[in-house]
Amino acid sequence: MKTWPFAGRDKELETLIRFARDRAARGVVIVGAAGVGKSRLAAEVLRGLADDRHTVLRIRATKATSGIPNGALADLLPARAPEGNTLRWAAEEIIARAGGRLPVLGVDDAHLLDGHSAGVIHSLVATGRARVVATLRSGEPAPDTVTALWRDHLARRADIGPLGDGDIRRLLTAALGGPPDEATVVHLCRVTEGNALFLHEIVDSALAAGTLQRLRGMWHLARAPLADAAPGDTPLAPRLDELIRDRIGTLSAPLAAVLEFTAFAEPIGARTLSTLVSEEAVLLAEERGLIRVAMEDRREVARLGHPLYGEVARERCPGLRRRRRYADLVQVVAATGMRRREDVLRGTVWRLESGLGADPEPLVAACRLAWAAHDYPLAVRLAEAALSAGGGVEAAILLANLLDHAQLPDRARAVLDATPEPADESTRVELALARASNLAWGTDRLPEAMALLARTEGTVTDPARRDAITVRRVGLAASAADPRSALAWSAPLLERPLSAPVRAQALNAHALALCYAGRTAEALAAVSEALAGMAGWRDTIPALVSPLHSTWALCGLFSGDLAVVGEATASMTAAVSGQRGWSRGEGSLALSRGHAAILRGDLDTALAVLHAPAHHETAVTVGGCLGAYALAQALCGDGRAAQETLEAALARNRTTWTAFGRWVALTRVWIAAALGETSRAIDLALGAAADCRAAGLPGFEHIALHDAVRLGRAAPVRARLAELAVVQDGERVRLAARHAAALADGDGGALLATATGFERLGLMLHAAEAAAQATGALRRAGDERGARRAAAEAWSLAASCPRAGTPALRCLAAPDLTVRELEVAQLGAAGRSHREVAERLHISLRTAQNHRNQAYQKLGVNSAAELAGIFARFNGGAHTGMARAEAAAPGLRERRPRRRLADRASDGP
Repeated sequence: MKTWPFAGRDKELETLIRFARDRAARGVVIVGAAGVGKSRLAAEVLRGLADDRHTVLRIRATKATSGIPNGALADLLPARAPEGNTLRWAAEEIIARAGGRLPVLGVDDAHLLDGHSAGVIHSLVATGRARVVATLRSGEPAPDTVTALWRDHLARRADIGPLGDGDIRRLLTAALGGPPDEATVVHLCRVTEGNALFLHEIVDSALAAGTLQRLRGMWHLARAPLADAAPGDTPLAPRLDELIRDRIGTLSAPLAAVLEFTAFAEPIGARTLSTLVSEEAVLLAEERGLIRVAMEDRREVARLGHPLYGEVARERCPGLRRRRRYADLVQVVAATGMRRREDVLRGTVWRLESGLGADPEPLVAACRLAWAAHDYPLAVRLAEAALSAGGGVEAAILLANLLDHAQLPDRARAVLDATPEPADESTRVELALARASNLAWGTDRLPEAMALLARTEGTVTDPARRDAITVRRVGLAASAADPRSALAWSAPLLERPLSAPVRAQALNAHALALCYAGRTAEALAAVSEALAGMAGWRDTIPALVSPLHSTWALCGLFSGDLAVVGEATASMTAAVSGQRGWSRGEGSLALSRGHAAILRGDLDTALAVLHAPAHHETAVTVGGCLGAYALAQALCGDGRAAQETLEAALARNRTTWTAFGRWVALTRVWIAAALGETSRAIDLALGAAADCRAAGLPGFEHIALHDAVRLGRAAPVRARLAELAVVQDGERVRLAARHAAALADGDGGALLATATGFERLGLMLHAAEAAAQATGALRRAGDERGARRAAAEAWSLAASCPRAGTPALRCLAAPDLTVRELEVAQLGAAGRSHREVAERLHISLRTAQNHRNQAYQKLGVNSAAELAGIFARFNGGAHTGMARAEAAAPGLRERRPRRRLADRASDGP
């Protein structure tokens, strides 16, 4: 097993080294569960203590040596022990081994120390002749002389928990030599629960199997289209299987039964488990950590002690015993009367697994429940079973709709093609709706879908069914960014009495059309009304949860209210918290989050969030995510990569989803800019704006016009942006209009005010660009001090967008401070007095004052408060402290400062 570089846990390591060097103590004992990384942390602490004053002596305790006196110290002691006091003899031998320096005893698995070795270590530490850095597995009995190390305050005890999500991301980045995408991190965090050893083995296994690959500079763990999002996507390597089996240990038949029933049925009631096995077995399984029991909704519920235990339990269980386990589960749940909603679903699934079979009706009912829970793999399986069991056209339509929403339109098309035309009007309408959705969402054949709906509507007599067809036409028109048609249909439709599912669909389409028409406040009200009535439609059309939230987020993006976007994505994440498998919703959620990150200037996060959906092998909405990925690449200045990605997006797109063509046009603008074709980029922006104006899309139009302003062309768009600021909701368009006016007038002060406005909205990239343009405007106006202040503001704002490489920022660099001036400025921004700065940096008070004055002059500020404003923003960026400053300005040095590149910043290329 290849050793990984140490990464993550930086704060923990810093604390542990401080504990180990603490003069009030004589070392540290690191306590944690197996596999959390105690040994690696201890090794890093010992590395930090290896110096001229210390000699590190490593001691490895094992089960094999735990019963042998001095067994753990065998490598440090002579082969034969003398007669008499062997404790003192062993201590003296260890002191001699240190060669005149203070020994640091690195003890791994101290709970396995034999009593004599533990006594020697305790004696050396207690007498101050050695320090100790030990690891101890939590929950395991240990010799009294080991626990006395912290009980008697000889050493500090540090309890270490599992790796956090950020630690896992940093560890994977270091181990793989590049960043993983967000979906890969989320999956591995869930599967390993922060266990470093399990993480290592799963990654090694995935690399060997080729399921973990580097795509476009980012590591991605591929999974099947309908793969379960729980453990099982990555095969268990033999070593990982051995590790888990060793952790589980030898199991009696009752304990094995508890583990298997929990693996097959979790979450499962603790009382149900006790009925299936015994109360004693359940209690013992919890004590051994095989299961966890907690109160959920006033009910004791059991889950696996670790997700990977289920993999081993399922692998160990032979087929016949597996079927018997499921049959027993069916019998016990049936005896309770299936009182809970989930009992119907789980009971039906267990009947299938047991081989007992099921009739079409309960299978269809269970399928709808699984879909309502956003469990696509299970819902598809149940729909297929219902169709095979004779469910007929109803089951076929249900399966086709599921496959479409699970991003498998070709499979859906095959099901629909094999479905005979029904005789009754109701089923005929449902089949036509399914076929129209498949045409528009799966093959980008919107005109054919609309024609099919029109033909069907002409043959329908029932008003309610005609309304259902109208709602679908409205939805498709809105999705194709045709708000005029959509609103013409939706407004009168919503005035009529409608069923809850039909009204929710009508509100969804109406909201999207309103959003595209610039009426985001009204759109949000429609979304809110639809979501408030979710209980009335969720079981019938659960997939509607996704587009409603997407519209909610899009309203925030168009209006410039990132808090709205955050609320929408958080709400959707909670609404589909149980989702398994891939669906349209996962892609739209990633797209909303990615666009929000782009607006914040956090391009690394945007790329990480968009990477997995952009590279999904089968998803038909991948074009939208790929397009946004290309936009982030272009804003990073990588035009060639962005062009390649956009071409892939165009090739992959098979849906009318979210006005794909409009996003493509906006992305082309920044690809041209990244390639240095600024004039062409401006022309593309103006062309895209004209197209959006003709289509009645002020949200897209104002973005395109503002792109021209960001690229330095303000005069031709100034008047139109002012008009749009009246008709388009939100502060974003109003700031865009002020930005255009300020740039056209060459008003540096107004440009800085605009930058402040964008910063207030969290649109940090826009803010940095406006401040950079202010630098040139002020310099041309002869205001050199104001220009320096604007350059400092732009530099500070750009630190929040560390990879951004747009034309306005390309000539921007950190103000020309020396390293010492930067240190003084940062300390002053933190509120330190001149005297405190001088003492901290070991310089004279006068020198500190001179450095501060130089920093004020170069930054164009007059007070500590103004200085704090610049550095407070800068310190919230991608780096920390001095490392951040040096990363932003690698030319910082003590002498011969270079000319300010910011002097060359202008209001346009």
